[in-house]
Amino acid sequence: MRAPQRRRPLRAETVVVRQPAPLLPSLPTLEDALAAVGIAAPARRRKTQGRHGLMWRWFAFESTPLAIGNLTASLALFVVAMTMTAPGMQAAVALNIAPTIHAILNDGLPWAALALMAAAVLKAAHAFFDRQARVETRLLGYVLALVLAVAGVWIETMLGYASVVPWMLRPVMALAGGEATTQVAAFNAALVSYFEPGVVGGFGLLLAAKQFRTGSFKRAAQHRKRIAFTGLAVSLSAAAIAGMAAQRHYTGADARDGMSFAVGGETLSAREHTYGAMFAPGVPCHVSSLYGWRDDPIEPGSLRRHQGVDVAVREGTPIHAMADGRILFAESGSGLGNFTALQVEGRATAPTIVNGHMERLLVRAGDVVHRGDVIGLAGSTGRSTGPHVHLQLCSGAHTSRGGFVCGNTSNPYENWPTLAALARMACVDGPSVF
Repeated sequence: MRAPQRRRPLRAETVVVRQPAPLLPSLPTLEDALAAVGIAAPARRRKTQGRHGLMWRWFAFESTPLAIGNLTASLALFVVAMTMTAPGMQAAVALNIAPTIHAILNDGLPWAALALMAAAVLKAAHAFFDRQARVETRLLGYVLALVLAVAGVWIETMLGYASVVPWMLRPVMALAGGEATTQVAAFNAALVSYFEPGVVGGFGLLLAAKQFRTGSFKRAAQHRKRIAFTGLAVSLSAAAIAGMAAQRHYTGADARDGMSFAVGGETLSAREHTYGAMFAPGVPCHVSSLYGWRDDPIEPGSLRRHQGVDVAVREGTPIHAMADGRILFAESGSGLGNFTALQVEGRATAPTIVNGHMERLLVRAGDVVHRGDVIGLAGSTGRSTGPHVHLQLCSGAHTSRGGFVCGNTSNPYENWPTLAALARMACVDGPSVF
């Protein structure tokens, strides 16, 4: 008998169906966009390695040590926020931590800006060498690198001080015209007054969001929730103080209004000995209006940029020269009334000190004066609503056709040497706001 033949199994032919290529490239998904900026991990790695961006991991991770760390950060932020109030700055001076705060907020900011620019370079390099990434992902990386670079350059510009346009924006400003460049420079100068409140408020809200998530986590232990909600209250308080400081600076709040905006103290600049007090010790006075944009006190509803600091004092109070130098200008003007411009000697970069609204001038142009000499009497001449002295700093000041040209106006609060002089006025009623 023949053995039965085995039937060969039938094999189905493999059919490959190719989809037509799309006419337009697909748009990146939300996950792809988050991965591109470092908040989430790329989709092709998420299942295998579980890698995420630092921000995503900080916000998503929950532990008691992290809650304690967030609370500590909130407390530190609250301390910084309190230095923007008069009582807080007085406490910082009494505790001898004002120099540390000054070093962190002022000496550290240029390094923070450099760190942002370094991060921009690294992000751009990563987007360039990551050839396996999608085109739109690499493009978003370049955009993030540009944002970081602009932020770093802008901080350096404001610290230097806010009178120029960041170099990477100049081509755009050149196309827009000179007026646009002037407006951007003015906005940049005004932004300095609100930089610290903005940074404190932003970090306060970010910490508050994280701590709210921790406190609302159902599986979290009770002690962790208590820590989180304590940090939430502290963070929101810091953000609220920052908002109040920005609002008080905008309105030019009087120093006697309580928790008013403060910008420093004598301890912060004790290393500077060039400048002296504007008044004799024991003179009742207070800082009545701050530098920057404010509501015009003479024309309500009109917004004007205040170029200096106003110190309210009794009419007829002698005004002392704050440094050695030569009187560059001593006449009357429509805005500042009777005012003097003292060109400080001894340093090439020293500013010219302007004192305005005097009742009477006691010096003339060309006079050589020494620190402590009486140069005039306080009054309310010119554009003024009451007796006070207007303090303004000018770099590149000169005279032209018999008039005074300030050059570039500087913020006295950003010029620590002159801030020391303002703080050493030894006013009986102030200055609570320095």
